[in-house]
Amino acid sequence: MAVASTKRLNQFQFILRVSASLIIWMLFANVPLAHFFQNRQLISLVLLGIPFAILLNQVILPRQNQLLTVICDAVVGVLSIHLFFEQGTLNTILMLVDFIFANLLLLTQFINEPHGRWITFGVINGSGLAFLFTVSYHHYFSLLSLMYITTLIFSNIFFAYHGFMKKSNLSSLLIILILIILLCLTLQLSFLRTVLITAILAFYLFFESQVNPKNYQKRANVSTICYLFFSLLVCL
Repeated sequence: MAVASTKRLNQFQFILRVSASLIIWMLFANVPLAHFFQNRQLISLVLLGIPFAILLNQVILPRQNQLLTVICDAVVGVLSIHLFFEQGTLNTILMLVDFIFANLLLLTQFINEPHGRWITFGVINGSGLAFLFTVSYHHYFSLLSLMYITTLIFSNIFFAYHGFMKKSNLSSLLIILILIILLCLTLQLSFLRTVLITAILAFYLFFESQVNPKNYQKRANVSTICYLFFSLLVCL
């Protein structure tokens, strides 16, 4: 009974992390959230984003569900064909590159060095989809949009530390923290927002320095909550 309860709890936490990932990508697209439920192209991309978010959240799980991976791959494949006819070759290729690297991380040891896996995950974790959200809505890609996507990538790396790094060597995390703050300054956020963002980043760094590296669920949940609050402060 206790095992079944724990399994259901873990599944519920996984669903919340998948949902948070999709919301974060939507926020960094610099598109009003209401339009994701009104614009036909954005709705299609959100539907594509759901199985893609499941795939990417599986990458950082201690144990992956191979059947779930196959199902999500099939759904992403079908929706990518629809994306090809709707948005053309270039946008489809961009999405497929992220999709291919997600499967390389999930199903192979092609990238087997922890730092390499960590950085690769940060780059592909929704950056392509956020780009497609932006282009579909604005029909162009501005310098401001580039700064948001760049901030998304570095934030992905920062908050994905728990999924790849088991030892408490936090010097790389501190460097990324500084880079994120510098990126946030380029977005010309208010002083209060910048202070709150810095506090969230510092808290997560402190948390990772204290938590047991083997406590995956606790690390993943704190990372998700911190990342979501961080994204709301940066993007809203």
